[in-house]
Amino acid sequence: MNKLVRDNLIESLFSPFGLVIVLTVFTFILVLVYMPETHSAGNYGLVDVFGFWQHGFFGLIGFTLQMMMILVFGYSLAVFRPVNLFLRKIASFPEKLISAVILTASITMISGLLNWGFGLIVGAVLARFMHEALKEKGKSTNPALLAASGYLGMGIWHGGLSGSAPLTVAESGHFLEGKVGVIPVEATLFSSFNLVTTVGLFLIFLSTAWYFARKSSKTSEASDSIAIKPIGPGVENNLARIAGLGMLFILIVGVVFEENKGLSFVSLNWVNFLLFSLTLIVYRSTANFSIAVGSGLKSSVDIFIQFPFYAGILGLITDSGLLTTFSNWGVAMANPELFPFFTFFSAALVNLFVPSGGGQWAIQGPIIFETASAIGLDKGKMIMVFAYGDQISNLLQPFWALPLMAITGVSVRKIFPYTLIFFLVGLIWLMVSIFLFL
Repeated sequence: MNKLVRDNLIESLFSPFGLVIVLTVFTFILVLVYMPETHSAGNYGLVDVFGFWQHGFFGLIGFTLQMMMILVFGYSLAVFRPVNLFLRKIASFPEKLISAVILTASITMISGLLNWGFGLIVGAVLARFMHEALKEKGKSTNPALLAASGYLGMGIWHGGLSGSAPLTVAESGHFLEGKVGVIPVEATLFSSFNLVTTVGLFLIFLSTAWYFARKSSKTSEASDSIAIKPIGPGVENNLARIAGLGMLFILIVGVVFEENKGLSFVSLNWVNFLLFSLTLIVYRSTANFSIAVGSGLKSSVDIFIQFPFYAGILGLITDSGLLTTFSNWGVAMANPELFPFFTFFSAALVNLFVPSGGGQWAIQGPIIFETASAIGLDKGKMIMVFAYGDQISNLLQPFWALPLMAITGVSVRKIFPYTLIFFLVGLIWLMVSIFLFL
C-alpha cells in the first residue's frame, strides 16, 4: 500500500462516516466475543448477530427524519434574506473586536438555544460579517476568535428548545417509552436544574470570550470563505404562506385547548411542526420554500447516511443482551453520587465518535435509564446530565464545525485553541452544577 492510499484510508476512517463504520465493527466484535448468557435464546452465532444488526438498522427511521427536519428548517430560516440582512446590520454596530466577540457569542448562543441548526448557521454567518465589518473600518480583528465565538451555540444547545434527548422522551411513542414512559419538559428543559446550569454556562462562555478578546492577538488577515447566497421570499404566489398560517393556527389551537396543563405539549414533533410552519410563512411561495429547504437538505446528508448505522448498533446491543449486561455492570459499580459523573463524561467521550446528539442518545439512552432506575436517580436530571456531556465535547469535535469553517474560511487549527479553553471552562462549570444538584 503506497503512502497516498494509506493516507487517504486513514483520513476516511477519521471522517464522520468512517467513525460510525469503525464503531459498528467494534460493536460486532464486542457482541461476538462476549456472547451474553442472559440472551433469551441462549448462545448465538454470527448469523444471529447479523440479524440483530439488520433488524435494528431501520429502527430509527422516524427519529432520523426528525433530526433532519430540525436542522433543515433551522438552516432555511438562517439563510432567509431578511435574517441575513439583519445579521449584516448587527455586524456593522461594533467598533472594536471586544464588542464584536461579545455580540457574536451572545446571539449565537441564544440562537443555538432556540434551534441548534439555526444557531450553527447564524453563528457562522455573523462571525464572518463581524470580521468583514471590522476590516472595512480599518479596525483590528481576529477571525479565529470570532469563528470560535460563532460556534458556541453547539456547546449549549442541548439545554435548549431543540434538545434531542429531552424532547424525544417528552413525546408519546418514543423508542424508550416502554421502559420509562413519557417524561415532560418540565422535568428536563424547564427544570430549575437546567435553567440554572444553562444560564451559568452562557455567562461563563461570555466571560471567557470577553477575556479572549482583551488578551488575544489581533490581525487583519483575510479569510478564504465561501459565498453566502441568501434566499428571499417568492413573489409568484402565496400558497406556502397560506399553508404555513394554517399550520400555525392548528398549532395555536392545540396549545390553547390542550387538556394537560403545563408544557407537556412541547416535543420534538411539536418543535418541527412550528419550524415547518414558520419556514413556509416567511418564504411565501412554494418555489422559494423548496429552494431553501433543498439548500438545507444538503447540510443534513450526514444525518441521513449515519443514523441507520447508529440504529444498527442499538439493535446489536439490545437484541444480543449486551445492553442488559452493561446496565448490570453499571448498577454493580455505580452509586447515586458517582453515576451522574460517569454518565456526563461517557456522553462527552462517545460524542467524539458519534457526533450527533440524537444518534448518541439512541445508543446511550437505554443504558442510562436502566442504571438510573436501578439506583433511584431522577430520570429527568439524568437526561440533562447526558445532554450536557454531549454538548460540551462538540467544542472538540470538528464534525459540526464544517459549515462554520466553510462560511468563515477559518481552519480548525486556528479555531481549536479557543474552543479547547471554552470546553475546559464549560466542563468545570457543568461538573460543579451536577455536584450541586445531584
